[in-house]
Amino acid sequence: MILRDKCVILHMPKTGGVFMRLLLQKHYGDAVELPSGKGFEDPEARWEQHHALDDIPEEAGRLPVFGFVRNPWDWYVSWYHFFATYKHRPPHFMTVSKDKTLDFAGFMENLITYPPDSPENLYSSYSDKYFRIFSCSEHQPRNPRVEMGRYETVHDDLNRFLKSAGVDQECLDEIATFRTMNNSRHNHYSTYYTDSLAEQVYMRDRAVIDEFGYELVPPA
Repeated sequence: MILRDKCVILHMPKTGGVFMRLLLQKHYGDAVELPSGKGFEDPEARWEQHHALDDIPEEAGRLPVFGFVRNPWDWYVSWYHFFATYKHRPPHFMTVSKDKTLDFAGFMENLITYPPDSPENLYSSYSDKYFRIFSCSEHQPRNPRVEMGRYETVHDDLNRFLKSAGVDQECLDEIATFRTMNNSRHNHYSTYYTDSLAEQVYMRDRAVIDEFGYELVPPA
């Protein structure tokens, strides 16, 4: 999303985007510019609803850019449970989940069988989404212009980003208490993984996992 004249925020799906959007729209209204995709409500619309670095319009090119990521092991669990209860029927999820009949482990085992460039994989692979949004690849480093934050520390990181961008103090003061995160309901993500499945996710998304030092951590 773009906060006109202040900053650009790039974020992976399921990394607090709803929280950020609602907070900024409350304080800045129409100055918050969102991608044009209508998503799953409109099967003819462009699927991806998250700005990518390459999508930033020329007039916003001088603005500071902030990005958010999430632990991939946690992200897959959240992604699966969100769509398993979503009221619309995104075709790629329905295909991989066999019309929502597969549990998480079965879903992931099925997902991994699809080629990287297949429609089912294109919208479901953490790395594919990350590389598209941040305009990089396993062999092309992310643009250092993008200052990164994490879903795990989203309130602190967003406060730091927006403060440096000159956002009003009233908005900054509300970040710590603004908790609308569009959470999906599930147990601690680590409980959904066998050692084998956890290793498959690592091999699939190792570039991102290694870059940010993520680990599969059991509940405290």
